[in-house]
Amino acid sequence: MEPALQNRKATNVFLVGPTGTGKTSTAKQVLEAHFDGRAACVNCWKYRTAHEVLSEILLTFRIPAYARESVGEQVRKLEKLAKSKSLVVYLDEVDRLVDRDLLYVLSRVGIGLVLSSTHYHTLSSLPSRITSSLGLSEIQFPKYTVEETIAIVRDRVEQSVRPGALRTSLLKLSAVLADGDARVALETIRRAALMAEHNNSKRIGLADVKKAAKEANTLRLEYLFSKLNKHQRIVYDALAKRGRLDSGRLYRIYRRSVAKPVVDRAYSHT
Repeated sequence: MEPALQNRKATNVFLVGPTGTGKTSTAKQVLEAHFDGRAACVNCWKYRTAHEVLSEILLTFRIPAYARESVGEQVRKLEKLAKSKSLVVYLDEVDRLVDRDLLYVLSRVGIGLVLSSTHYHTLSSLPSRITSSLGLSEIQFPKYTVEETIAIVRDRVEQSVRPGALRTSLLKLSAVLADGDARVALETIRRAALMAEHNNSKRIGLADVKKAAKEANTLRLEYLFSKLNKHQRIVYDALAKRGRLDSGRLYRIYRRSVAKPVVDRAYSHT
C-alpha cells in the first residue's frame, strides 16, 4: 500500500480469515497510522448498496452527499478527489455488498481497495472483468493459536481485572474454549468477571469461566448465522436437520424450499 503515500495507486488487497482474527483492527490501525486524510472505512454489513457506500466515503472525505443524488454523480465527485491525491477505501464484510460492480468502478477511478471477508470464496463468483480489474493481493488471517490468544487476553486482563482475580489456568482455559477467536476469549473473561462481581466474589471461578464461554460462543454463532443470506440459511438448515447429504440431494431439497432458486454456479458458492 506504500505507493499511495507517494501519490500513486495502492495495490488492492483482500484480507480473509475466520472471525476474531484481527482483519478489521489491523486494517484500521494501518490506515489510521499511515493514511490519515486519504482513507475511508465502510462496513458493508451496515451499508450494502452502492449509493450507501459512496455516501459514507464522500462524508468521510468531508464532501457533501445527498440522498437523491445519483450514483453517477457520487462517482464523479469521488473521481475528482482521487485525481488530486491517492485514496484508499476499506470495505469491511465485503461479502455483504449488494452492488458488486462498485468494486470495478472504484478501482477504475484509481482508488486503492482493501477488502475483507470471512469467506474465501467471496470474490470467486465475480465476473472476470471485475476480478481482472482488481488484481487483488490476498493476505490470509489464520485462527489464533492458543498461545497467541492467551497473550491477547493476558494484556487485556492486566489492564482491566484486579491483580490475582483470575488464575492463569482459567485464563488459558478461556483461550482454549475460544477456538482461535480472540473476541470470544475476551468476551468470556468480561462475562466471567461480571458474574464474579455480581456474586460478590473477589476471584473469578471455574464455573464463571465455563458459563461465560458458553454464552460467548452462543453470541458468535448468532453472529455467524446473521451473516448467512436466505439461500445459505436454507442449505444450512437442511444439513442441520438431515445430517450429511450428497450435493445432488441437497440441491433438490434447496430448490423445493425457495421460490426463486439461484443458478447452479451461484449455488455452488453458497
